[in-house]
Amino acid sequence: MKQRLHYATGALSVAALLALGACSDQIHLGSEWFADHETGNLSQWAEGGTSAGGQILSSDAQLTVVTSPSPTHGGRFAVRSAIFAANKTSYARLFRSGILPNDAYFRVWMYIPQRYTIGLYWNVFEFQGRANPADPNTYQYLWSLDLEQAPNGDMSWYLYDDVRLKNYPPATTTVAPIGRWFLVEAFMHQATDNSGRVTFWIDGSLLVDVSGVSTVPSMWLSWNVGGSASNITEQPAELFIDDAAITLTGP
Repeated sequence: MKQRLHYATGALSVAALLALGACSDQIHLGSEWFADHETGNLSQWAEGGTSAGGQILSSDAQLTVVTSPSPTHGGRFAVRSAIFAANKTSYARLFRSGILPNDAYFRVWMYIPQRYTIGLYWNVFEFQGRANPADPNTYQYLWSLDLEQAPNGDMSWYLYDDVRLKNYPPATTTVAPIGRWFLVEAFMHQATDNSGRVTFWIDGSLLVDVSGVSTVPSMWLSWNVGGSASNITEQPAELFIDDAAITLTGP
């Protein structure tokens, strides 16, 4: 099993503290939310205040709003996540957190411009929780959608269960598209007992479906998108993000 080096180890930046919910209030975010970045900035992620959303950024990484000739999806603007993870953990992520709908779909369009050499893993989509919704010090990593190096050099998907330290590879090896936009979707049924479910799709095709498990330690949830890794050869490792949404209806 690969060793996982999360960005929560060591000192945290101010942005990271906000992302983990440094304020003790519990944000109730309603039913649906979206960010198309056509504001030309990241303000849509911060709707509801800094405890409800924002960015997690290591000192060496870059998280910027870009426009053409950079890749954009369905509009003028997108977000570029660029990490420098040759020999240390680097992260550039956006998040929404709080009391999210118990049954929701989480969607984001992604664009990877080239194939990268991944030494450990490249996490691009993640759920976190809290044992105590009111206490930010009780956060836990829950479910991580990662890329790893396939034997032929392609980057392939798998789901990692951070609580049970378990990999869930798809039934058929699924390779990340390169040089085009693709849709990542997840369904989460939040449950502290074994009635929970988490399902992932890539471009509408089922990737992994895990049911009959506890998916959260409490009904506080954080959804993070963007790059996080500790060992990627090429610098920087770029990921473009656009048209993110939390909805109540599925694919």
